[in-house]
Amino acid sequence: MKERLNKIISKSGVCSRRKADELISSGKVKLNGIIVTALGTQADIQKDTILVNNHPLKKEDDTYIIFHKPKGCISTAKDRFAEKTIFDVLPKFPVRLFPVGRLDKNTEGLLILTNDGDLTQKILHPKYEIKRIYEVRVKDNLPKKIVEQIEKGGIKIEDYRTSACEIKVLSRTALKTQLTLTLHEGKKREIRKIFETVGHPVIHLKRIQFGKLKLGTLPSGKWKYIKIEQII
Repeated sequence: MKERLNKIISKSGVCSRRKADELISSGKVKLNGIIVTALGTQADIQKDTILVNNHPLKKEDDTYIIFHKPKGCISTAKDRFAEKTIFDVLPKFPVRLFPVGRLDKNTEGLLILTNDGDLTQKILHPKYEIKRIYEVRVKDNLPKKIVEQIEKGGIKIEDYRTSACEIKVLSRTALKTQLTLTLHEGKKREIRKIFETVGHPVIHLKRIQFGKLKLGTLPSGKWKYIKIEQII
C-alpha cells in the first residue's frame, strides 16, 4: 500500500513527519535510487527502496511502552555528561524508542516511549492541551493565596508567563505541603521554577498521569507495553 514518504519515514522511527518533510526538501531522501524533493511523493515500504541520509529504511512495528522513570537518570538516549540515562535502566528493545517529552533528572514518574513520530508530535503540541498530572511536595506551609496565584497563571518565569493550572492541596504542615498539579502544556522544569519563584522549592516531584494514561502501581524502574488507544 502506498503512503506519503514523510509518513513512512515517521513510522520507521527516524523522526517526526515534519522533520521528514525537511529531509525530503533538502534532498536527503532517495526513492529507488533517485533523489526526491516533492513533499507529496508516495511509496510502498514493502516494495520500494527508500534511503534516508543514504541509510536504507525498513518498516518497524509501532511500539508503545509506559515507563516509571526513577530519580537520578535523564530522559535522553545519549549524553556524555550524564551518569545515567533512562536507557541504562531499560532493556534493549528490538526497535529504537524515543521518550515523549522529558522528565528532569530528579523528577520521577510516567514516561511514554515510542517509535511513532506522528503520535509524539501530536500529543506534545500545545493546541491539543493534553493534561499532565503531577504529585508535588513543596517546602513549608503553602498559603492559600499563593495556590490561587499559581492557578490563575501569569507568574513571570524567565522569558514567559505561566498558563493557568489546577491545584489540589492534599495536606499541609509547617514543614511541607503535599498537592497535585495539573498542566495542559509542559515546559522545561516549569513546576520547579514556579515554586522556586513563589519561595516554596519542590522537595518531591512525580508525574502520575499523561492524558488518560495513569502510572498506577507500576513500580519505579519498571515498564510495560501499552496500546495506542490507551494514550489517545
